[in-house]
Amino acid sequence: MHRSIFLLLVATSLLLKSCLPSCDEYIEGSLPLTAVNLENFNTEYDDYNATAPDLGVFIPFCFSSNRDSEGENFDIVYKPMTTDWDENTGTMSVLNDYGTWLGYQEQFKVIQYALDVINSDSNELGPYFMMNTALFYNDYDFLFMYASDIEGDFDIGFTYSYDTPDFKETRAIKFLNSPYDDLYPAFNMYYTRIYFCSDRDNDVFNIYWTSVQRGVEELVAEFSDSTRREITLEPTLSSNYNDKCPFIYGKLMVFASDRPGGEGGFDLYYSIYSNDQWSEPVNFGPNVNSPYDEYRPIVVNESIDYYKDMLIFSSDRPGGKGGFDLYYAGIY
Repeated sequence: MHRSIFLLLVATSLLLKSCLPSCDEYIEGSLPLTAVNLENFNTEYDDYNATAPDLGVFIPFCFSSNRDSEGENFDIVYKPMTTDWDENTGTMSVLNDYGTWLGYQEQFKVIQYALDVINSDSNELGPYFMMNTALFYNDYDFLFMYASDIEGDFDIGFTYSYDTPDFKETRAIKFLNSPYDDLYPAFNMYYTRIYFCSDRDNDVFNIYWTSVQRGVEELVAEFSDSTRREITLEPTLSSNYNDKCPFIYGKLMVFASDRPGGEGGFDLYYSIYSNDQWSEPVNFGPNVNSPYDEYRPIVVNESIDYYKDMLIFSSDRPGGKGGFDLYYAGIY
């Protein structure tokens, strides 16, 4: 039986319980309910559009930034992230290091190989990074999706590695792309659908989806297929305004929208999948949102807080290091 991305579901469930390579029980750690700047990851430039597979205390963290070009174009960068809870002071720290996962540093170096293939002199945004946890047994199964405007408008592309640390030359996922801007691909919890956003039908961005296969080999073959297929508008999540950056964690979808009724600019919203449909979107409120722009939310379980997951997003609110900064907060 060949390895497949579907194994990620099972492996992630086990990891959340075991927190490989080592993990204490939850010790009354608590994520903050109000947004906190990820200052160890931000610069004076724009840092946003994060992605990370869900591995517990260690988070292989990738995001878009224009730091390397001093504000010119966006590349995807990789930074190891660990979380720590101090029992004595009650302080939570989010650190740019490997922590107790230092022994896996060599395996995770292959992430940079992927980014060396992806990054160009144009803009690379909205990365979506998946890995097969066979990595811990020295196998290399990775899949990166992202969007680039190297051909003019933004198109969604991918690269992958399979049983080797070498990543294949990037290719467009032709059945997702249109003559308009197509960005922010994300799988549903069963890896049977890709959701993304596009301005293909009108002057604003909406959220769309299409069905896909599940195995690594099947996905690579399918992504290389230029045959057109049905792309479905998700009406509950889409409005007459811009609805962008979908990300799915279990049955929870989080996304950004500039629809009326929020705190101002782009706000973050969530929706729950139940009975084969998405619920009406709910604004995260002022603990997360601000009168400025909040963008590209993702959700991870960092194994600190038993009751809350970590929402990571970007915002250009005052008080950061400059431009868009990355923030985090706890959500129930």
